[in-house]
Amino acid sequence: MGERPPFRTGDSILHKPSGETWVCAWADPATGYLSWLGWPPGEAKISDFDLAKAATDEEHRKWLRDLKRSERRDAARALRLYGDPDAGQIAEVTHG
Repeated sequence: MGERPPFRTGDSILHKPSGETWVCAWADPATGYLSWLGWPPGEAKISDFDLAKAATDEEHRKWLRDLKRSERRDAARALRLYGDPDAGQIAEVTHG
């Protein structure tokens, strides 16, 4: 499956350049980029973020399910990185 993502769907992440805290949609260590939930959608370098608060496993699964049901274009990427919460295939992420 490759390198583990540093953050997972539902984690609160601090964007260091702006000082804003966002909710992570996905973080892909292969590309070095992540996306957040909210408006406007976008991507930024993983290195620009710190973990503010890790989502519990239950919160992570809920956010993934909500993302899966949404029409966001990045839902498939989150499911590829973390697994499908409805199939019991959730990847572990160890926060540093």
